[in-house]
Amino acid sequence: MEISTFKVKVQKAVSEVLGQEYTVELREVQKNNGVLLQGLMIRKGQDNVTPTIYLNSFWEAYEGGVTFADIIKKIISIYKEDGIGRKIDVSFFQDFEKVKEKLCFRLVNREKNREQLEKVPYIPILDLAICFYYAFDEAGVDNGMIPIYRSHLDNWKVTDRDLLEIAVKNTPRLFPGETIPMEDVLGDTLQELPEEVRREFLRKVSMMILTNSRKTYGACSILYPGMLEQLAERIGGDYYMIPSSVHEFLLVPREREQDREELKKMIAEVNRTELPPEEVLSDHLYLYCSREREVRIV
Repeated sequence: MEISTFKVKVQKAVSEVLGQEYTVELREVQKNNGVLLQGLMIRKGQDNVTPTIYLNSFWEAYEGGVTFADIIKKIISIYKEDGIGRKIDVSFFQDFEKVKEKLCFRLVNREKNREQLEKVPYIPILDLAICFYYAFDEAGVDNGMIPIYRSHLDNWKVTDRDLLEIAVKNTPRLFPGETIPMEDVLGDTLQELPEEVRREFLRKVSMMILTNSRKTYGACSILYPGMLEQLAERIGGDYYMIPSSVHEFLLVPREREQDREELKKMIAEVNRTELPPEEVLSDHLYLYCSREREVRIV
């Protein structure tokens, strides 16, 4: 069954189960990097906040043998757990003074989001773009993000540079940067290795992860004031920056030039085979040069 047919059947079935009190709508959602997902929105009465339940994974499960009845039960269960009874007064979004304390930024790929960037304010940086959002965490919504569009700037009478100045202060305050040594990530797996093998591994893989406190769109932590300089002091000089996803960077000391090509191959392989398309940040390897205090594409 094609997903276009599947989503219509799901909409009809969910609507029949819930009854006339509920509105069940289909919505195509453009995610990061131009990825299009098929969403289902369920609303009761005057509720004005409801989660979008993405149907792509349910369609794959159905094609893999899960019964249609079980899929409908699961969708309704998700809605009842996450989406009932949320009424939020969104009029505050008209007042910039009420919005600016939670304006933040994130990093996305500029070329892969070219169409979407025509609609939003952004600041270009290397092959990436700094985009803006309002960090929404009210009415039981966790890690909510309301994108900022050009129309918002027109209403607020502010510029993209105004947003950047504010977001540079807010984002580190709300979502502080975090560095995690690779050995902490590997944990018990590393401890199972013989002592000599473990020491040799840690010597060769001198790597750390840079993200933020909520582990979501944490790659933007490289833009926090003083962050790159502080990392250079910890690492002891220049270092490579591997864009492992929109959520994090991997940092590796610049020791041997031959490492550069190996790291480039690793980025291309991971982006192609391991990451969901919407989580890819860049296909490039970056180098932070501590003397010049700048980042370069290499």
